[in-house]
Amino acid sequence: MNREDLDYCAGQVREGDPDRFATAMLAPPDGRARLMALYAFNLEIARLRESVSDILLGEIRLQWWRDALAECRAGSPRRHQVVHPLSHAITEAALPEGPFLEAIDARARDLDEMPPEDDAALAAYIDATGGAIGELAVRCLVGREAAEADIEAGRAAGRAWGWVGLVRGLHVHKRQGRQTVPADRLRAAPTLADDIEMATVSDAVRDWTRMLLERGREETARVQALKGQVAKAALPALGPIRLARRYDRGITASGYDPFRVDMVQMGQARRAACLLPLALFGRL
Repeated sequence: MNREDLDYCAGQVREGDPDRFATAMLAPPDGRARLMALYAFNLEIARLRESVSDILLGEIRLQWWRDALAECRAGSPRRHQVVHPLSHAITEAALPEGPFLEAIDARARDLDEMPPEDDAALAAYIDATGGAIGELAVRCLVGREAAEADIEAGRAAGRAWGWVGLVRGLHVHKRQGRQTVPADRLRAAPTLADDIEMATVSDAVRDWTRMLLERGREETARVQALKGQVAKAALPALGPIRLARRYDRGITASGYDPFRVDMVQMGQARRAACLLPLALFGRL
């Protein structure tokens, strides 16, 4: 693998997804390289809404990634600083195509001006983004030996991270034009969209924040219930749930205020302290 490509991926993840970067650093070198490639890919597709000027350009870019993945599977990856490391990860860990396509298709919804219709549609989006990446992360570390419990725990951890991510990005997503609150919720709370855009901590915002965090807690509980069946090698891929709980505690203690920067962002020292029990004792 080209070292410059791997360094590029690691740099992108360090800058754009420092929480996942920190958990990936707990993996052994080969698994860490695969995680960096996966998380760099995730950043590429997750940033489309903010990086393209219209929907058509975003759709073209997503198709570019579908084609790139097909070429990886054919053994002829195109020259790109993320595609080449990702191709190695796909081959070495036997990563299936399905979760990649789930994530790409779900990101097409980010380009839509319309909100998800209801809670079920939002849950499907969280599973297809966070859940799919969580599954692939576990597979990056466990490889062909990944069992059903490993995959289930990976998807649950990814969903937990996704629910907390909706809280942390609530205001930013709205300002970017991304609609993450379901239409039926907006109809029931007519001021909610404006409150989010203006970063006003209203009762409607608190209720929505509480619901998102509760969904994340349910997924975290699923991971904990599966831990005894999960391969030890998979633990760094499940590490985001430790950080998700830390964010949850802070936002809950703030009275479900999703707009406090000190609650929705984490410095390097606090992140390291949060992950230390995982690094030393394998505690999720």
